[in-house]
Amino acid sequence: MKSRIEIEAGINGCLLISDNFMSDLTSLTKHAIGFLEQQLANQDKSRVLIVSDIDGDELVSEMFYLNLQKFLESGTVDDVVFLGSELRERAHLFRVSNKYFFDTTDEFLRSDVVGSFANRAILLKIAPEFSPELVKMYLQLLPHDTTLEINFDAMFHNIRYFRSKLHPQTKLMCMVKASAYGSGSIEVALAMQHYGCDYLGVAFVNEGVELRQSGVEMPIMVLNPMESAIYQLFKYNLEPEICNFRILRLISDFAKKLGVKNYPVHIKTDTGMHRAGFEYKDIQQVIDFFNSQDELRIASVFSHLASADEDTPDMHQFTLEQLSLFGDIAREIEHGVGYSVIKHILNSAGIERYSDYQFDMVRLGIGLWGVSVYNPDNLRNVCSLYTKVIQIKDVEAGQTVGYNRRGRVDRKKRIALLPIGYADGISRKLGNGVGYMLIGGQKAYIIGNICMDLLMLDVSDIDVREGGKVVVFSKERTFAKIAEQLETIPYEVLASISPRVRRVYFTENT
Repeated sequence: MKSRIEIEAGINGCLLISDNFMSDLTSLTKHAIGFLEQQLANQDKSRVLIVSDIDGDELVSEMFYLNLQKFLESGTVDDVVFLGSELRERAHLFRVSNKYFFDTTDEFLRSDVVGSFANRAILLKIAPEFSPELVKMYLQLLPHDTTLEINFDAMFHNIRYFRSKLHPQTKLMCMVKASAYGSGSIEVALAMQHYGCDYLGVAFVNEGVELRQSGVEMPIMVLNPMESAIYQLFKYNLEPEICNFRILRLISDFAKKLGVKNYPVHIKTDTGMHRAGFEYKDIQQVIDFFNSQDELRIASVFSHLASADEDTPDMHQFTLEQLSLFGDIAREIEHGVGYSVIKHILNSAGIERYSDYQFDMVRLGIGLWGVSVYNPDNLRNVCSLYTKVIQIKDVEAGQTVGYNRRGRVDRKKRIALLPIGYADGISRKLGNGVGYMLIGGQKAYIIGNICMDLLMLDVSDIDVREGGKVVVFSKERTFAKIAEQLETIPYEVLASISPRVRRVYFTENT
């Protein structure tokens, strides 16, 4: 039987973790606590357990309460909230610093205890009859009917797949820029740190600072180290990409002011993409610069493939030319400075198609989320976006739906209203019958223009009620498929999901 463990942001700086496998404490003591420690890292949060009576036969119940007693004696949690008369009757069994007893969920929610939680890790193990969803509603930071779910089991599966293409000694950099492609950079970065990746990549210094403040200690490369953020770069031990001589001199001068020696930097080279980086003609000057000072040291030399995800003959030839040029540049730099550096050029598509050129490290980006143009069947979908029906109404033939009367009704129809719109990341191009969502596995097409916060579906031939679940994207219909329909790339669909959408991270254990 699977136990699903979810984690999300809670009120007052709390972290909320819930375990749906009620009758067994193993999932709490082993899996939930492990998941919690992964996400807490170096954060100093005390732990609270909210636990209820369970609905089972006498033997199952007694075993649960005895195991709970042993669990609490281990000191894993600091405070406990007990819900139910059976737990109250056994109060003498439970030794814990602070304990609170309530006969009902309503009694607990009316108490002052709920509002007192701040900067805590709150573990929920609540039986259905004690209304776990109601308790979560009081404790969630972003209670919302629209939820982006991130499956860490699937993400770790994808990492294992890409690692299978690599030599054991090849390092792995995981890209978590742009809030980890919309999934939440802190949570994903902490998962990557727990999993054992070698480097993280972010776009800007503030993204790296946020990770450091959240307990991430592993090396972080910053792709765009702006001049205004150089002090924060050094303060938080972030490693900058250097792509031109101006930023090279700025960072070197600042290191000199701070008295820093051998600070790690990453040299970006332009091998044909013509976006950023030193060109081949600049390499000797780069070598001379590093040989003339000791404030900075080259940690890595890298470049970026322009078209590794396209397999036409001309694109393939261009990629091979990039790889060959990069190898020449990297060897020249290593020879010139007199020491070894990490060399990396492969992105997700490159790992799959050009693993012979993995050098010392690879950079895994969109592949983490299960996207591959080469062999998608080997990957698992990581992100799923769900919402709910908030109203259903009948619209007569000849009427219109939505702004500008774009949704014209040719026959009597049932229309479902959803609390999601373009401000949540749903492209307006999907309106007026272009896009659809899934309800019970059936396609429900969008009718009318998509609004900022709402949209409407035609559910005339679908059995659905108010409060019913709607799939925006999931493994049934991935965000990559939506990207194809929009004639864009999967990155854009995923990164467009608004911060106001609730994020839930979960793992499933058998």
